[in-house]
Amino acid sequence: MTQADAPSLILSDLRHRRRAEIRNVIAMAIPSVITTSSRAVMDVADFIMITYLPTDRAQAAILPSQMIMWSYTAIGLGIVTMVNTFAAQALGRQQHRECSAYAWQSLYLGIAFGILGAVLIPLVPTVIHLIGLEPSVQTLQIQYLQIALLTPGPTIAAHGLGFFFIGVHRPWITTWSAIEANVVNIAAGIVLIFGYCGFEPMGIAGAAWAMLIALSYRAIRLVAALLAPSVARVFESRSTWRPSWSRMGSLLRVGSPNGFQWSSEVVVWAVFVNLLIGRRFGTADLIATSTAWQYMRLSFLPPTGVGQALTALVGRSIGAGDIRRALREARWANVLTVGYMGLLSVVYTVFGTQLVGLFNRDPNVMTVGGRVMICAAVFQLFDALAITYAGALRGAGDTFVPAIFFVASTWIIILGGGWFMAQTFPQLGSLGPWLAAATLIAVTALFLWWRWNGRAWMKIDLFRARSEPRP
Repeated sequence: MTQADAPSLILSDLRHRRRAEIRNVIAMAIPSVITTSSRAVMDVADFIMITYLPTDRAQAAILPSQMIMWSYTAIGLGIVTMVNTFAAQALGRQQHRECSAYAWQSLYLGIAFGILGAVLIPLVPTVIHLIGLEPSVQTLQIQYLQIALLTPGPTIAAHGLGFFFIGVHRPWITTWSAIEANVVNIAAGIVLIFGYCGFEPMGIAGAAWAMLIALSYRAIRLVAALLAPSVARVFESRSTWRPSWSRMGSLLRVGSPNGFQWSSEVVVWAVFVNLLIGRRFGTADLIATSTAWQYMRLSFLPPTGVGQALTALVGRSIGAGDIRRALREARWANVLTVGYMGLLSVVYTVFGTQLVGLFNRDPNVMTVGGRVMICAAVFQLFDALAITYAGALRGAGDTFVPAIFFVASTWIIILGGGWFMAQTFPQLGSLGPWLAAATLIAVTALFLWWRWNGRAWMKIDLFRARSEPRP
């Protein structure tokens, strides 16, 4: 090789590495997107099935009930999400045993949250009556929520174990468990909601039982995968099952801000849906919001899957000491999410009313739902930006400052701003609070972009409290 050839060879090698990084981002993103979307598919499938019940009040009851349940579940989910970060950084540091040790801690956290969720069941009627929707809607909410509060345990355990497999770059194990759980949910839902195979029709309560069965199946399936010989041989998962207070403490220290941020967001959205929309503007607006929400789930959950894949990629790059690669991976992921959201923005703007009409043909519901869909189309691109950089920051272990910002901004902008819009511009109807929600997403996206590019996360060392030497 001559001296003149050196620059061209370096450039060729650089292009090869860039293409490999792009392929790696896509390869991680595809199964993560399927996994994340599968949870939305489960909820949307339940919504579709209950639309065939004799009354449309079930459509008004299911989303507010789910949001109350998620207000509690999100605390645990936010904590065990960080299993992805710990596993990915441990993988980058070649400390394979640490990866599976954190996976087991998420299982124990799921069990603890499941027990507490069952204890909360007697409070359900009181909470529902305090919200004060229509009596017929309240009855269905109570039926659904008393069963749904049994699901946080398997939900949190399955998510934690699933994030372990994403973190160690084996995402398809998580994906297949999610697909199988969806099949179980649909089959059990048809049997229990409508009454087949000797069962009495349970209506909306059947949807909750089917979800519990499906999520329990997924948790058991992932425990079996964790103990499989191919996983145990690399990550020593059959010998790391004991509770570890130091690892649990690390997980809680880094994950708790994330968990309380998620819970705060869900509580805010629950108040938004139940009070600012349902109680203030009526059942038709609540049904319209619930219907539009199903499409918004299909919007933001695939980018959320990309964000989870990005957490694993950034975590591994940081664990291996390659900061520049982490920065590039965030850029590639942002291209994917913005492109996807941009396409859906066009669809929602042009066909929003017709999409709402697929679930409910009431003219009021279609009109209100169409306006909400246009509002969603406007904030889609900001949502893509927010999800991408939130995932990148989690990969670096930067959770505390973003959590403080999220909690403050959601309460001030969504609830404060939503109430202001409803009071000041009542002629806008439920679209007023939705405009406040769109403002929040834009502000959040800009903050997370600034936080990532400020690079304070480079100073974080998740493993500073552990004694294992880095290879």
